[in-house]
Amino acid sequence: MMIERRLESLKGEVLEMHKLAKRSVEICLDGLKGSDDVRKETVKIEQMADVLNTDIDFNCVTAIALYQPVARDLRFIISMMRISGSYERITDLTQEISMYYCDNEFLLNKFEGMVDTLLTMFEVIERAYEGDIEHLRTQLWALDDLVDKYYVEAMEYLEECCFVDWVLTARHLERIGDLLGKVGARIIFIEEGRRVWIK
Repeated sequence: MMIERRLESLKGEVLEMHKLAKRSVEICLDGLKGSDDVRKETVKIEQMADVLNTDIDFNCVTAIALYQPVARDLRFIISMMRISGSYERITDLTQEISMYYCDNEFLLNKFEGMVDTLLTMFEVIERAYEGDIEHLRTQLWALDDLVDKYYVEAMEYLEECCFVDWVLTARHLERIGDLLGKVGARIIFIEEGRRVWIK
């Protein structure tokens, strides 16, 4: 059917957004450490994500107008639009992080812990796109708790030596965890038609 092909195409575009967002998280700390090449790459990724997010929004609205989907198909289309927006926001945040500078070993260690945890969240979400959603909520909840733990430790340290760039880096990484939690919640909504909260 035409709608099934359209939905598969939308899923492919969102998976491409997932890859862009994941890559931006993987490299952002290298920019934070001063790599100009990485800073340029995060700008490029953010621009690509902007364009792709606009395309996904257009394709979602077109699918609704053409096929008037109901039930799971409508949940899928609306969720793909929202998920794409979350990924686009992640690339915004990582671009900002890469433009800051940090040479503090304690904080870099905390930020690296956050990034490692975020990358595990991406992997959990990848498995969910392939149909493995049984433990999605509990896994993402536990991983987001770990991101929050690193965040609290960084902020407690920053009470002693507050630099705006470092505070914003910690906050942006914590926010990415929240956004990935929302992506997971929307995947559950697509499959089960029920709303769950993951942070």
